Amino acid sequence: MFLKKLDEQLLIALEQEGFEKPTPIQKQSIGKMKSGRDGLFIAPEKSGKTSAIVIAVIQQLKEAFEDVPRALIVVEDRAKADAIKEQFDLLGGHTDLRVFPVYQGENILKQRDRVYAGCDVLIGPAKFLNELYSNSGMNLNRLKMYIIDDAQAVFKHEITSQIDRLTTNVPECQRIIFTTEMNVRIQDYVDYYMIAPEIVEIEAEEEDQ
Repeated sequence: MFLKKLDEQLLIALEQEGFEKPTPIQKQSIGKMKSGRDGLFIAPEKSGKTSAIVIAVIQQLKEAFEDVPRALIVVEDRAKADAIKEQFDLLGGHTDLRVFPVYQGENILKQRDRVYAGCDVLIGPAKFLNELYSNSGMNLNRLKMYIIDDAQAVFKHEITSQIDRLTTNVPECQRIIFTTEMNVRIQDYVDYYMIAPEIVEIEAEEEDQ
């Protein structure tokens, strides 16, 4: 069994998609995310970090509720947003969670209208999420989870002020970072915006065991 304390239908979906046992970062991060505390999770590429996010969000939110986002996932670009949406489709088929990727390249008003029609999980680059917030007054008051995936790439390609601006607009909620490495920008962000985060670091050697 993947992880005993997960929702039964989620476990079935994981088994159907070939998730036989959790990777080290999945094993150590999913339970900690359930606690509601801030978290910083560091692990190598292709260690299952993004899947851990999807699993934890499905487990926490479970089903559609009201109309406004309860999880916000910041990513590097459109390709990453679409990839995460695909994972939600694979693992969350038993739920009615409404998951939307947003990004440059599509009409912002159309994307705003989709979000306004009802959204549980919103995924996108920080710059576009800021535009969506500024142009539409996107309601984040019900947000429970604010997650930055592949932070080493997000902070590399995004202007740091975009991340700061978005974080400032986000109400008090659980803040989570997944990254392959630490750098000065990520450390400054953790020090300034996160409260006593749970910290897990998985070395490449652990992944090979």
